[in-house]
Amino acid sequence: MGGNSTTWMNTAVLVTCMRNFPKNRGPVSGILKGYVGLSTAIFTDICTALFSSDPSTFLFILAVVPAIVCLTATFFLHEIPTPTKNPSELRQETLYFHVFNGIAIILAVYLLAFDITGNHGRVLSLAFAVGLLVLLATPLSVPLYSLISKPLSDSDTERPMKVSLLADQPKTTTTTTTGVELQYLERKRPSIGEDHTIVEMIRTFDFWVLFVSFLCGVGTGMCVMNNMGQMGIALGYLDVSIFISLTSIWGFFGRIASGLISEYYI
Repeated sequence: MGGNSTTWMNTAVLVTCMRNFPKNRGPVSGILKGYVGLSTAIFTDICTALFSSDPSTFLFILAVVPAIVCLTATFFLHEIPTPTKNPSELRQETLYFHVFNGIAIILAVYLLAFDITGNHGRVLSLAFAVGLLVLLATPLSVPLYSLISKPLSDSDTERPMKVSLLADQPKTTTTTTTGVELQYLERKRPSIGEDHTIVEMIRTFDFWVLFVSFLCGVGTGMCVMNNMGQMGIALGYLDVSIFISLTSIWGFFGRIASGLISEYYI
């Protein structure tokens, strides 16, 4: 139940965020999936820094902290209507996502530096944990900045309106829809990004590409990640936490890159 529940939560967050930001779906998916991959390194390094890799403490943190974060996020996660944005607003939104990517990359490099520098003292471990918590809270500054700067950018709405409100409105013409046209509209396939039924989904080429990719790629990748500890022990390493953290960090870089590259080409 614990393992499968994360999949449902990730799906809800991913679908909601992609609907809220339809023009930046690649960065959205890259950031969200990247942080999911990076979470393994975050929990492992925090447990190593604060609790000396105690297995029972690690399991307790793994059970409590994600549940608290998910319950807190449910009050803020909801789908909002996306109004038509002008080019300047779209550029600003894209800039915000670049900032998110930059913060995430800094966090990954920070974790990587902690892993490859070997053993640390108690003071350095506490300093690392504090810095990690600060970096995890840093993305909150982006929506706060957007909220503070929004009234300044919308000040032009208070200027006197120079366009006549009684301007002639274009006359609407009513057209009748024939049975053939109505049947065509009913049979028209939904475009990418719209909701599909199961029958419509299995008729698309994109679905089968994703299905084969997940079947062949995700399964083998998860098999390697789940057995990384046993592989390290078999090779003679006593502490295998660094291998798990490095796998999580490099998986994060791959997910961030895939989101940015797909958005650029698609």
